[in-house]
Amino acid sequence: MRVPASVLDRCGGSFHAADEKRQKASTQSFADTGLMALLCCHDCVLWSVNMTSAGEKQHYALVLVKHLFDHLPAKMTVGLLYDIGCQLEHSCQKWKILDDGILSRLKFGISVFHAYGHQWPCQLVYHPCKCVGFGLSDGEGCE
Repeated sequence: MRVPASVLDRCGGSFHAADEKRQKASTQSFADTGLMALLCCHDCVLWSVNMTSAGEKQHYALVLVKHLFDHLPAKMTVGLLYDIGCQLEHSCQKWKILDDGILSRLKFGISVFHAYGHQWPCQLVYHPCKCVGFGLSDGEGCE
C-alpha cells in the first residue's frame, strides 16, 4: 500500500460514501436505488449498473472494473479515478478481491472534488494532479 492502513481506516470513517450502513435511498418503494457508471477519460459511458441495494457498496465499482478488464488487452494499464479510490484499493489489497493480474495494472486515484475531503496522506498520494499518468483528468464526469 502507498498509504499506511491506519491512515486509510481513519480516512474511510470520514466519508458518507464509505459508510455502507448509510442509506440514501430505500428499497421499500423502488427496486433500483441508483445508477453507477464506468466512464472513459472523455466522460463517455462505457458500462453502467443499476444499484439494487441501499448504500454505496464497493461491489458495484468492482464489477465494473472486472468487466472492463475482461475487454482489455492483457498488458494494458488503467488509471481509475473514484470518489473513494483509496478505500477501494485498500479493500482490494486487504481482502484480495481482484486478482494480481488486474491489481498490478490498475492505478487508483481520487476524483478531484473528493480529494480535498480526504486525510492529508490520501490527498498527496491519490490526487490525480499528483499521480503520474492522469494528466489533467479530474474524474468528475459522472458527477
